[in-house]
Amino acid sequence: MSRYEFSLGGPEDDTQLRERMAADWIEGDSAISLRREPSYILACRLQGDPVQIIVGRETVSGRIAATGSRCITQTYLGGEVRRAAFLSDLRIHREHRSGMLLSRVYRFLRLLHDADPLPCYTLVYDDNETALGNLVGGRAGLPHYLERGRLFTRALHLSRRKPALVVEGIELRRAREEELPAIVEFLNRRNRQFRWAPVLDAADFSAGGRCDTLNAEDFFIAIRGGCICATMAAWDQFPLRQAHIERYPKPMALLRHVHNLVASLLKRPRLPAEGGALPYVYLSFIAVEQDDHALCAALLRHAYNALCQGRWLYALAALHDDDPLLPVFSDYPAMSSAVRLFEVDFSREPDRAAASSLQRARIEFALS
Repeated sequence: MSRYEFSLGGPEDDTQLRERMAADWIEGDSAISLRREPSYILACRLQGDPVQIIVGRETVSGRIAATGSRCITQTYLGGEVRRAAFLSDLRIHREHRSGMLLSRVYRFLRLLHDADPLPCYTLVYDDNETALGNLVGGRAGLPHYLERGRLFTRALHLSRRKPALVVEGIELRRAREEELPAIVEFLNRRNRQFRWAPVLDAADFSAGGRCDTLNAEDFFIAIRGGCICATMAAWDQFPLRQAHIERYPKPMALLRHVHNLVASLLKRPRLPAEGGALPYVYLSFIAVEQDDHALCAALLRHAYNALCQGRWLYALAALHDDDPLLPVFSDYPAMSSAVRLFEVDFSREPDRAAASSLQRARIEFALS
């Protein structure tokens, strides 16, 4: 009898799936756990619907030793609307990381792919050497991971407000509920130019939609001549997904107490103790007509100043390394990190030279 059995997970597995996410840290200079409270399955809707959750159980105990998810979503690929798969949340219990368990996960994943072949992509944190070593390089039994650039994440430190930036003829403000359809239309028009970017629908922002934790007033918009010309949303995903700092880099561990003393005096958010949740918000749905740097900078400044009054310590923005707007986000004190974007090729002998580029990717749902 095999030591493990594999199947698709369901609601009855939710507790163990959440335990797996909390226990398996992303290791690097720091250690972070990406949690899914109060429901792993509900959190998956951000990345696609339907979602196929792979679970590998110990045959005798029934405990989940390995898991991963394959989320199906509508995406712009080369200007066309396509169904695509996003792979995430690969986790293997520390006590089960030797042997062939990883290959068993991918064997089951290949069955799902063969039943519904789709373009497939995933993200791996740049300093997650264990994952990069295990997954990249065409290891026997695993698909080929073809690198398609990096997403650079800037965690802007929300501290003091800065002078507003003015662009002639532009009104900067928060959106109103009745403007959501126009925001969706604008974002889809801009996203169509990207190699990989989400296709949105107004229903995504309604109750039960994958963006229903994002309200209209969370969008900061720029208006020119009565029309939307830039958007940027401050999306707090804490109700579904959280990042806990399990271990600080040594310099940050030493400075945390000093930072918290100053933060207390200024009545600003504090850095949590190890094991605590980081107070951050995503800067999502960033779109600017003609990639206008001045317009983007003005809208970012408007959003930054508003968020400085909130409960968050950081505002996270992630842009592809060839995104023309990336330099705009370098004018703020920030911590930087990178995530590698991979195309996952299940063909037996992929033509690496002919593989499609993923330049100008926009990832909105998969960074936590």
